[in-house]
Amino acid sequence: MFLDRKKYIEYPNKFNRNEYNTKYQKEHYARFVADLKPEEKKRVDDYCTKEGISKSEFIRRALEMFENCK
Repeated sequence: MFLDRKKYIEYPNKFNRNEYNTKYQKEHYARFVADLKPEEKKRVDDYCTKEGISKSEFIRRALEMFENCK
């Protein structure tokens, strides 16, 4: 009897934004971790707040300045 046979339609997986973002981050970026004394971290935080930049942008600017001072 044909009632026992069920047809299943395979649907593609729904887009998962978190999975996509995680994969993109792993492929295009690398983490950078630094141990700082609390007062040094505060200086970095204060500078970033004052300039309205992220800590990543702070590192980019510091690297640019360092490379140009040679």
